[in-house]
Amino acid sequence: MTQTALDFSHKPTPAELGLKPGNHANLIYSRLLEGELTNAEIVRGIGCFNSTGRVSDLRAKLKPYLVEIEARQVKKGLFSYRLRG
Repeated sequence: MTQTALDFSHKPTPAELGLKPGNHANLIYSRLLEGELTNAEIVRGIGCFNSTGRVSDLRAKLKPYLVEIEARQVKKGLFSYRLRG
């Protein structure tokens, strides 16, 4: 019997997470799949004024996939988010 290597680099698609097309969580997650994102970009670019709430929702959905959203403070009031896992 051959054991295959586990792939922990897989990031689930928005559909796998059950995110509806066009909603804020879907737009934020799709953007995070492309790279780092700030809370200012979430508000101005996506139009979501509850960025912390949506990121929290996404963290819960990503937990079973062993994927985390890492936050880092850039300066006062500005945070950067990225996917890790």
